[in-house]
Parts: sequence; structure tokens; C-alpha cells
Amino acid sequence: MTRASNLPERGYGCVALERPTDEINVGHTLRAALCFQARMVILHAAPPDLNVQRLKTDPGRAYRHVPVIHTDDMFSALPEGCTPVAVELTDDAVDLSTFVHPERACYIFGPENGSVSQETLDRCKLKVKIPTVMSLNLGMTVNIVLYDRAAKAIRNSVNRTV
Repeated sequence: MTRASNLPERGYGCVALERPTDEINVGHTLRAALCFQARMVILHAAPPDLNVQRLKTDPGRAYRHVPVIHTDDMFSALPEGCTPVAVELTDDAVDLSTFVHPERACYIFGPENGSVSQETLDRCKLKVKIPTVMSLNLGMTVNIVLYDRAAKAIRNSVNRTV
């Protein structure tokens, strides 16, 4: 016997930062994760001196509410059944405006001064991009992707009840 879930929104979103270098953007990412209810933040190959408890750009102390995982193997930290989504300006990436977010997704962002690694791109079946005339700040990009997920979830829930 199956029954429909009473949850207002299905699934979850989480964030992974690959080789982050700037603690300001890590703080902005944690703040975005808290604001848009991401379930966790993965810091892959972060500098060993990065202390998420002392980030000036995270006044809400998101680490107290959103789990933060430091790892050297990002994919082993992904939850069961989670779809990794690379956020990168590639030819095969889908424009965010038309992107359909997976029910369970981990959005992977590259470092502030670089791109998502080729190894990571090869392991991600889904790629999404925000088409711009120049690259965006990492923290801003995380906010835009998480906002898009939240906005589309709200729109979809409204459409289901109409």
C-alpha cells in the first residue's frame, strides 16, 4: 500500500564547495544554506586553517544549524540517492532558468579563482549554468542557485494545489 506524503516539499538540497580558498565566500555560502534551508554543506579540500565558527560573513552562525562536513572525498560525503549537480559554465550545462532541480541534489561549486575540476564534471550527470557576461562571485552564485530551487519548489507546490 502506498500513500502520498503530507510533506509540503519533497527532497532536499545541499551544497559542496570544491577547493574553496576565500573564507568570505564560505561564510556567504553558509548563510545562504541557512536562509534557503540547505540540509548540509560539504567543504572539499578546504584549507586546514578554515574555521567555520569564526567567519565574519556568517553572522547567523549557520554551522550550528546546517551540518558542515570537511572532506578530501566529496562524493563519499554525499547522502544516499543524492544527485550531484555541477554548477559551471560549460557547453553542456543547462541554463538555470530552464533547469529542473532533482528531488535530492547536491550543488557543487568550484573555487573562487577557478572552475569545478574535470574529475568532478565527469562524475556529475547534471550540469547547470547561470549565463552571464562574466563570472559571478562564489557566494552570489550559491545564493542564486539555492533561491532558484526554493522558488521553483514553491511554484510547483502552488501548481499542484490549483
